[in-house]
This record gives sequence, structure tokens and C-alpha cells, in this order.
Amino acid sequence: MAQAKGPVVSLMSAVEGPDPLVILPHDNPDPDALASAAALQYLLRELCDRESIIALGGIIGRAENRAMVKYLNIGLVPVKEIEFSDDTRIVLVDTQPGRANNSLPVEVVPTGVIDHHPAYGPSDGIPFVDMRDNYGATSTILTEYLRDSHVTVESKIATALFYGIAAETQDLGRESTEADFAASHFLYPYSNKRRLGKIENARVPREYFRAFRDAIDEATVYDKAIISDLGDVLYPDMVAEVADFLLRLDDVEWALAMGSYKKGLYVSLRTTDRDTNAGEILQKVLGSKSAGGHDMIAGGRVRLDGNGLEREKMAVRVKERFLSRLELTGASRQDLV
Repeated sequence: MAQAKGPVVSLMSAVEGPDPLVILPHDNPDPDALASAAALQYLLRELCDRESIIALGGIIGRAENRAMVKYLNIGLVPVKEIEFSDDTRIVLVDTQPGRANNSLPVEVVPTGVIDHHPAYGPSDGIPFVDMRDNYGATSTILTEYLRDSHVTVESKIATALFYGIAAETQDLGRESTEADFAASHFLYPYSNKRRLGKIENARVPREYFRAFRDAIDEATVYDKAIISDLGDVLYPDMVAEVADFLLRLDDVEWALAMGSYKKGLYVSLRTTDRDTNAGEILQKVLGSKSAGGHDMIAGGRVRLDGNGLEREKMAVRVKERFLSRLELTGASRQDLV
């Protein structure tokens, strides 16, 4: 059995015992969350024979994410099948207690939290906490655990972590740090390039292109910002995909996309402005408990009661608050196409 060191020793101590162990990423998990959860599960099994399950809140919608789960054999259990009892240990990855983007019951105190987002609240009473908001991805933290533990670097886990870092930092071009570069360099020789290619070039349905067409048709430019309301979306991650895509427009520094999925209005914000915090902007637009993020990337969700009129009012309110925060309320509007 490999000999662990560093934070992993404290993590192993926190989760030891016979109680069921659940690893819980944020709802509708992205590659960074999926990779971090899979790597944590693998490490605990290899280091201390601790079995666990990865809980899925929401859905895996984006084609690349579905391919990742398929080709890297990441096992997920719907969160509705999880019993959050006093005898269940919970470790949150890529999210934190009290956030609207995860399915942890408010009254439950997790055993551990591993995240690269800024701390949103106190962590009193949580046995293990490792939050590093100076890292570009939670997968980087797990890579350091993997490296420091000296376990066999399993190819699927290395591929997952490598893609998790690449997706979260846009191939190390967004909010990446020396730690992210070092982690990617460490993982690359162990990663399966063929499976990585299948994930990065996952096939998409015809509806995917319709959604992008509609997003472009609805996009409006307000000076240095572009906004698009996608209406109903196939899956929540589509909103983030569109925000990333729209930010490529010349002379635009901010891109905001929003779309409805079931009883939620999902909002994604992207920026090239390194002097302003996108997470703080979106929290002021949606409310501190409904949004979060980093300097250049943010996301959030507002609950809806299913009423179409309420949805339209909320979309208008989000747009107006966002433009007000950027002091663009009086800016001229121009259709993208």
C-alpha cells in the first residue's frame, strides 16, 4: 500500500471508519468536478481500501462530459438514491456547503471540502477543508494528492484530471497558475491520448447546432458586453458553452448567457477583464447564494416556479442588473447578426 503525505494524510484520517462515504461534486458536474471526484475515489481506495460512491445531482448533458463518463468509466449514482443520514460521510468536491449548485441538504455538515473557488462561508465543524482559490482547477489539487501519495498513476484517472484542468482553464489559457502547468505536465505522459481525443471531439446531436443558431440570433451587443437569452435549453451546461463562444467576439470584454432548464434560470458570465471579478459581479446580479465563480468565469441559477411570465421578468431583471453593474445601462444596443 502506498505511503501518503501532506493533506492526504489528514483526509484519510477524516474519512476513516465503517460509515458509508459519498463524494459529491456540484450538480450538473463539469469535467473538473467529474475528474476530481473520480480521482478522490481512486486515491481513497488505493491508499486505505476506503470504498465510496460518487453522487450525481442534476444531469450529465454536455457531449464532452458524457463522453468523459463513458470512456473513463466514471461510475455515478443519482443523488436521489443517497440517504444523507448521520452515519453517512460526505466529501464535497469543486463546491462548498450552502451553495445553490449542489444537492447537499442544508442541515448536513460534510466531512470534507476540496475546492478551488473562493470560500463562501465559514468552515467551522468540517473535519477536512482544502480550498485553494489561487488554483485554476480542483483537478490540480487532486493531481497533487496523486503525486504526493506515490500510488500507481492509473491511465483513466490521469486522463480525467488532465482533461479536467484543460477544460477548466481553457487549455491553461484562463486563470491558470504554475500549479496547473505543473499538474498538466505531470499527468500528460500517463494520459490516454486516444480516449482524450474522443472526449474532446465528442459527437453532438442536430439540436446542438439549432441551440447555437438561436443563441446567435438572440445575441445583443451593448458596447463592451454581449448578452444572449437562449430560452429553454437541452441541458444547463449549454449556457456556459454559449458564454464561452460569445466571448470570442472582437472588442467584447463581457459575455453573459442565460437559459431555462426545468425550474431554473441558469446564467453564465465570462470576461477578459482581469481587473474585475466576474464571480462578485454575478453574485450582485443574482444574489450571493445563487451565484459564484472566479475572476474571469462565473455561473449561477435562479429558481423559477414554472410561470412563463415570471421567467421573462427574471431574464429582463438579470440583464438590467448586469448592465447596471458595468455602467452600460444607457449603452446603445446592436444585434450580433
